[in-house]
Amino acid sequence: MKKVLLLVLAGLLTLSSYAQKGGPSKGTGTISGVVIDSTSKKPVEFATLALMRLADSKSVNGGLANEKGVFALEGIPNGDYKLIVSFIDYSTVTKKVTITAENQDIKIGKILLQQTGKQLKEVTVVGQRELVENKIDKMVYNAEKDVTSKGGDAGDILRKVPMVSVDMDGNVELRGNSNVKILINGKPSTIVSNSVADAMKMIPADQIKNVEVITSPSAKYDAEGSAGIINIVTKKTDVAGVTGNISMNLSNRFNRGNGSLNIRQGKVGFSAGFGGMYFIPQDGSSVFLRNSFFPDMQNTGVDTARLTNQNGTNKGGRNGGNANFGITYDLNKTNSISSNIKFSRWNNNNDGSMLVSNSDNIDGLLSQYNRISQNDNQRKGIDWSTDYNRKFANPQQELSLGFQLSNDRNNTDFQNSINGIVNMPNTAGRSLNEGTNNELTFQADYAHPWIKAVLMEVGAKTILRDITSAYNYDFKDTNGDYVSDLTKSNDFNYTQNVYAGYLSFNLTLSKGYAIKAGGRLERTEITGDFRNSQSNSITNNYNNFVPSLTVARTFKDMSSVKISYSRRIQRPGLRFLNPFIDSTDPQNISFGNPNLAPEKTDNFELGYSRFMGRSSVNASVYYRNTYDVIESIVGLSADGKISGSTYANISNSSSVGVNLSGSVQLGQRITLRGNANVYSYNVNDPNIQTTYSNKSVLYNVNANASWSLPKDFAIEAFGMFNSPRRTIQGENPSFSMFNLGFKKDFLEKRASLGLNMSNPFNKNREFTTKLSGDGFDQYQQNSVPFRSVGISFSYRFGKMDFSSQGGGKKGKGPKKEGINNDDIKQEEDSQGGGGGGRQ
Repeated sequence: MKKVLLLVLAGLLTLSSYAQKGGPSKGTGTISGVVIDSTSKKPVEFATLALMRLADSKSVNGGLANEKGVFALEGIPNGDYKLIVSFIDYSTVTKKVTITAENQDIKIGKILLQQTGKQLKEVTVVGQRELVENKIDKMVYNAEKDVTSKGGDAGDILRKVPMVSVDMDGNVELRGNSNVKILINGKPSTIVSNSVADAMKMIPADQIKNVEVITSPSAKYDAEGSAGIINIVTKKTDVAGVTGNISMNLSNRFNRGNGSLNIRQGKVGFSAGFGGMYFIPQDGSSVFLRNSFFPDMQNTGVDTARLTNQNGTNKGGRNGGNANFGITYDLNKTNSISSNIKFSRWNNNNDGSMLVSNSDNIDGLLSQYNRISQNDNQRKGIDWSTDYNRKFANPQQELSLGFQLSNDRNNTDFQNSINGIVNMPNTAGRSLNEGTNNELTFQADYAHPWIKAVLMEVGAKTILRDITSAYNYDFKDTNGDYVSDLTKSNDFNYTQNVYAGYLSFNLTLSKGYAIKAGGRLERTEITGDFRNSQSNSITNNYNNFVPSLTVARTFKDMSSVKISYSRRIQRPGLRFLNPFIDSTDPQNISFGNPNLAPEKTDNFELGYSRFMGRSSVNASVYYRNTYDVIESIVGLSADGKISGSTYANISNSSSVGVNLSGSVQLGQRITLRGNANVYSYNVNDPNIQTTYSNKSVLYNVNANASWSLPKDFAIEAFGMFNSPRRTIQGENPSFSMFNLGFKKDFLEKRASLGLNMSNPFNKNREFTTKLSGDGFDQYQQNSVPFRSVGISFSYRFGKMDFSSQGGGKKGKGPKKEGINNDDIKQEEDSQGGGGGGRQ
């Protein structure tokens, strides 16, 4: 604000000097335009303008742009001039202008000013915005120029983000930890909370602007997410006028289409978007083997070894869509209100046929049968949020109030039939689970600058969560009629209320030092009960104090060092808690555990970043210690015929890791970048038996190369490999992929056409899971089609009117507002595990 006042005074003095000299000779010409920051594309407020005659550099006119970057110089005589545009921290731009009798009204349009970076407060990779920006509290991966992910989904983008890994099903991990909270535009979604993998498939890659990775969240964020927070920011526009885009992708595996529309006029803005996808049903195969060991069950003097062997095929498909609508209204220059609503719908089906054989080393073949299964899952959700924002004279002082209502419905319907071959009668069963998750959230945040170098943030939040799960299992009796099995049917009601408050201080010190410190107190109250009185009710109340501290130092050579500590918790989500028994495979059932306690984690991190001309490097060392770890556990029934998979709190785990990422630009057209994350897995629980070591070293790496060709052609290649993921009982599949993309821009870069190939050298991919527990070893391999070839098309339409755009502070984007519920452990896909504030 002080700079602005000085510039206003300088402008007034300039104009005053013109008046004292009698002013310039009057004419009828006009020169107008708008001054824009070349990087953020936001207006440069109060930029200085000077108009001089080209022949002798004599001043003719001048002034300042307004708070929206707009200027208009009037009364200019005919002639040749140079217009000089300047502002503090920006390079000066000079434009040649000619006023003639035939052309009296000169509209220059946008004048782009480039920041010099002399007063850089944080290390930023400038000039290569598609790479990485490193800030005191987060790392930002800019995804807008990603060629290989055109036509893909959010999972394809996240695979390229430093420290993040994504497996074949879309399950997300941050530094090897699946307990990560995913936000969309700074807001939560119940469909994301219940299934990260499903939600990632619903977000088109070409709608993602950037991804923010926050490994040490401040007290302002919810305490949830022991690994950290990932915020996916989608593309949107704040300028006036009517703009929009449409895009589509056609391939041999999936088809996708989406579009958006933005309208802004005066104080009112409206936005709408839609998207849909169809995954072509694919044929796959699977092999399952389990060896069970029992000490001399039949008194024969020989221990019993039982083998379960399953071989079969399956076909799965999915489709879904979403629509969103938003409106913003500026009550005046300091008060604004916005409201957004999003609808989502998702369908997933999988049909399978399996030959099952059971045998042992004493009696040989015990039973054999064919199992036919049909599994349909439907999810639909609504998220509605309304936010009020009040700004003050000091731009750092701000009051925000928010309200959010979310509803997610998840219905699972499966049927199976068994056709006996050896020692197995024909049977059939069906099951239906109707799950609902309702959330109501209220939040208030206030930021107050005590002095220039100290910003205080304080806030409060309440989350009221109500979860219900009605599940019923029917079996076919001897008359062919379906009869309800009350032992496998019940209604589960679960409430989880969270009350939180926080206090945080941001300090900007001399010599490039910056400190963020704060604390958050959260009170959690849980109740749960079942319709069946034989089941125990649940009551669990607890308090958590969550401190956080980050100290950063920025140097003049565009490098920075930071050290941080944060404590996090991880509450279990619906699928972890839901006691519904999934018996699609009667010999391998799964169910949730409503008695789970939250995880508690201490995170320490030391990071270094540096930008060196056309190269950048980011390195960090971290340590994580977690108590009451939530993991998937498999156990056998007493007779060894059925395995059950559920979730349990194991004692504790720790991890030490190193993350290294960087980029280098070769010439003007080729960019190389890569990321490597290596970390230890150390877990301990004396109550769980396994043949696997409780210590191992895991890793994930990726590399990317992009080549910009003449005439708006581009080529990009991407490859990645994740080592097998460890659990306390074994390992989940490794995952690797290779993508190659070509793109051509045309129609003045409003349209693009692309060709994308994924894993072109392998039609199918095999994914192997190995487990070992008390008295058994288990092996499973799934083979799925993975080669994909497709074409993509996108087109932007409309016209932006910067002259009507609302102002913003120089070099800063719009403030993210709204409610972020970061307080529950998010769910992975069916293969297990899980993931996971107002900013």
